[in-house]
Amino acid sequence: MDLGQRYIEVDMGYEFDDWFIEELKSIPIHYSLKIVHQLETNLDNLPVQEGWTQKVAGVIRNEEPFYFTIEYIHQPGEYPVFLSMDSIEVDEFLDYMNLNQTLEKWNQNQYTT
Repeated sequence: MDLGQRYIEVDMGYEFDDWFIEELKSIPIHYSLKIVHQLETNLDNLPVQEGWTQKVAGVIRNEEPFYFTIEYIHQPGEYPVFLSMDSIEVDEFLDYMNLNQTLEKWNQNQYTT
C-alpha cells in the first residue's frame, strides 16, 4: 500500500528563509506573531526591486516597544522572500521613518497591543 502525501502545501504569497525562521523563534512568540501579521498585512506594499535585497523597519507597540528590521528580496513577478530579522534601537527606527521605509508608514496605529 502506497502512503499518501503527509503534508499540505499552502501558497501564502511569501516565503521565509530558514535563517529568518530561526530569528523569529529566538524572540518571544507574541512578538513573532505580530511581526508575521505586519508582514502579511503589508505584502502588497513592499517595493519590488530586481536583484537587490531591501530592508524595512517595524515596531511592536507594548509597554516596552520592540523595534526591528526585516531584510527581504522582492523580485518582479515573484513572491517576497524574508531573509532576516534584527532588533534595533529607537534611533535606527527613526532613521527608517525619515526614509519612509517602515511597515507603520502603511498601517499607522494598527499594531498596538
